[in-house]
Amino acid sequence: MKFNTFKPALTTPLAKSLTLHVAILLLLIFGANISFKRKTVELSVSTEQAVESNPAPVEAVAIDRKELEQRVAEIQKDRAAARKAEEERIAALERRAREAERSRAAEEQRLKRVAEEKRQADEAARKSKAAAAEAQKKQQAEAEKARQAEEARKAREAEQKKAEAAAKAAEEKRRQAEEAAAKAQAEQERKAREAREQAERERQIQEQLAREAEARRQARAQQAVTEVQRYTAMIRDTIQRNLLVDENMRGKTARINIRLATSGFVTDVRYVSGDRQVADAAIRAVNRAGTLPVSTDPDVYNQLKDITLTVAPEF
Repeated sequence: MKFNTFKPALTTPLAKSLTLHVAILLLLIFGANISFKRKTVELSVSTEQAVESNPAPVEAVAIDRKELEQRVAEIQKDRAAARKAEEERIAALERRAREAERSRAAEEQRLKRVAEEKRQADEAARKSKAAAAEAQKKQQAEAEKARQAEEARKAREAEQKKAEAAAKAAEEKRRQAEEAAAKAQAEQERKAREAREQAERERQIQEQLAREAEARRQARAQQAVTEVQRYTAMIRDTIQRNLLVDENMRGKTARINIRLATSGFVTDVRYVSGDRQVADAAIRAVNRAGTLPVSTDPDVYNQLKDITLTVAPEF
């Protein structure tokens, strides 16, 4: 039994599309010119499902040559445009590379020129500095020579002046020696006379000072005695005011020693002799007072700073 599995003819649009893509593929692969022999192309298709060995005939599909050539021309134009763009891009890169190379070479030349100018400037500066140093050295040498010459001239003048001064001084010394000898004799006589007069005056002054000092000493001693007596009475009155008496103390006495600071502060008080009860009461009275009257006069204070008193309770 025979089965026909394909239609006897393909649709025209599908055949055109398939043939066109095959042609474009061949054109892209081989890049060659295509020659057309006939206006139509025969296409045969076989199937494995055919039962009979004879293939079924397929209609040939005709492709419009003008349309194919137009499509091929468009493809070639696109490829030419792409090649041109690529060539332009490569040319631009090469141009920029050449410009960069020129810039690098120009910069290298500029750096070399700057380095050379700097070297020349440094060399010129070094030569100028060396010339200035040499000139300064010569100037210093000339100045040193001038200074030494001036010092030598001044030294000669100084020696000359020194010699003249020495001669003048010798003459003056001789004259002064003669005058001094005469004056010395007169001065010696005058000093001897004045010494005698001065000794007499000093003796009289010393005697007067001694008399005045003795008078002042006696007056001060009398005043100190009076002040000591006055402050002793004041200290005794202070002790009496702070003394707590007892009937057993009537008619009894005791001696105590008191040491005072310059402010009158009691630094120490102790028993000396006499009734012990009276002495203890007096010591307590002194401690109760704390500070006793004392004179600011150093002479009076020296006689009161270590004093021994006799205490007799008063009823």
